[in-house]
Amino acid sequence: MSAAMSRLWTYRLLFIVLCLIVISIKLLPLNVGESGIPGPDILLALTLAWLLRQPAVVPIGTIVFIFLLADFLFQRPPGLWTLLVIITSESLRTRHQTMTEFPFLLEWSAFAGAVFAMLILNRMVLWVLMVDQTSLGLTLTHGIVTVMVYPLVVVVSKFLFGLRKLSPTEPEAI
Repeated sequence: MSAAMSRLWTYRLLFIVLCLIVISIKLLPLNVGESGIPGPDILLALTLAWLLRQPAVVPIGTIVFIFLLADFLFQRPPGLWTLLVIITSESLRTRHQTMTEFPFLLEWSAFAGAVFAMLILNRMVLWVLMVDQTSLGLTLTHGIVTVMVYPLVVVVSKFLFGLRKLSPTEPEAI
């Protein structure tokens, strides 16, 4: 096995472990959300940050596994949020070549647009299905907090785990 392939699988395994850690921490009864401000969706920020950095690290099967597991464990409607994440991630994956040339602020705004589109679509589907929901303000606050944590996720991914953004001339694999 080549060194590049070994690094690719190491990053894939690291991504799965990080996602499972995030899910485990969110399941712990830590009373973190007592301030009234919802916590960020670190799982989504991590997935899209790693996808925008190096798409080969985050295959679609891994995304389906992680987010479907999260849907069941967090008692969300099974598959709805997973479907929205899949649609968003594949949309961003197809635009990866043009997004590698973007400065960080444009990447961040693309992430923010994707998050708010997902939240609005999720609310619309739940509204059509007549499922009880939190207030719109709380949903939008959750989106804002998720968007605000994205730069921190990118910095940690880059400096702690060494996951850098591919240049337009580099191939997909690490």
